[in-house]
Amino acid sequence: MYKIEDIVDTRIMGEEQSMHGLFNYLRENEPVAYLEHPEFEPFWVMTRHEDIKYISQHNDLFINNPRTVIMQREFEDALLEQFGTRNGLETLIHMDNPKHRKLRNVTRDWFKPSPIAKLTPIIEDIARQYVDKMESMGGECDFVTDIALLYPLRVIMSIIGVEPEEEGMMLKLTQELFGGQDPQQSRGVEVTDGLSVLMDFFSYFKGVVEDRKQNPSDDLASVLANALVDGEPMSELDQISYFIITATAGHDTTSATIGGGMKALMEFPQQLQKLQANPDLCRSAAKEMIRWVSPVRHMMRTVTEDATFGGKTLRAGESLSLWYPSANRDPAVFERPNDFEVERDNRNQLAFGYGGHMCLGQHLAILEVECFFRELLPRLEWIEFAGEPEWVQAMFVGGLKSMPVRYAFK
Repeated sequence: MYKIEDIVDTRIMGEEQSMHGLFNYLRENEPVAYLEHPEFEPFWVMTRHEDIKYISQHNDLFINNPRTVIMQREFEDALLEQFGTRNGLETLIHMDNPKHRKLRNVTRDWFKPSPIAKLTPIIEDIARQYVDKMESMGGECDFVTDIALLYPLRVIMSIIGVEPEEEGMMLKLTQELFGGQDPQQSRGVEVTDGLSVLMDFFSYFKGVVEDRKQNPSDDLASVLANALVDGEPMSELDQISYFIITATAGHDTTSATIGGGMKALMEFPQQLQKLQANPDLCRSAAKEMIRWVSPVRHMMRTVTEDATFGGKTLRAGESLSLWYPSANRDPAVFERPNDFEVERDNRNQLAFGYGGHMCLGQHLAILEVECFFRELLPRLEWIEFAGEPEWVQAMFVGGLKSMPVRYAFK
């Protein structure tokens, strides 16, 4: 039997079946639930698609600051002391208007569909390199650690302008940041360990900013390093935070989608056959993989005016959490939500959020997933599990951390 406290249990949240079991229970029995827990500041838990979409649309009534992600009270207090903010970072996901709109405009043109489409040849080339690598591995690999984690990392690093030899460090820091609750990925259990991860990010990107100010090029790093907001350079916290969210969210969520998408294709072999017969469905399949995996598990908002959901009143000043994997399996919106269907109409999925804070990198993410499977599937004869998949124990950004597979290429 599930209970509301399970939402902060990373063992339950870090495993696909138990996570969706919990969400099914909450949507049906407690779609608007209040969690009081000794380790966390209290917050509401929202699991219905309708409520999550409404809250995401109304950014004045439900604001992102001061609490954006669920963190233990002790860590929130340490961040407040170190950085002057409970979030530790000041990225687009932590901001409200008018500041959010102004900083989003810095890279908005970079991430529009038409500039992203121009990156297609670069992304296709990187996809080919990783499918070639998979083919060269002799019919057996860990699809997550050998392929899915590395391909999107190479894409976003080439766009930002990070050197390939620094990608290993960037992957490790990202896993320590997002997988900090997982004993195999965290740097340590102390608050100071979490702070030191952020400090390592800061010191690295500080160097990148200084370099691109002296030697600007046509990469995204140069755009961020030299951007003006209201005619003034960005503050250091805003600037470094922008780099961190672009570098980390820019690959971790996409790798989770590719890993989880491959797993879904093995579990629904008729969908794999459909894709292999018609590779033009890869774009539609990419969107279904994003719904299916929903790698960003939650975001938080703070209520600015009393609001009522499901007969319960949320008071001004209270925090609430929005659970995207739950919204994306809500049977009130999706027919057969627990079936993976590559031709599904996914216009209503909320994996990228909704409204003013909708993910800036959504077009890039879809293109990366599409390019990878468009390259892999026509070359693949068959693929099967070669061991039990393992999940990252996390409640912010989740996904597979290991998936051994056996396969043959044509």
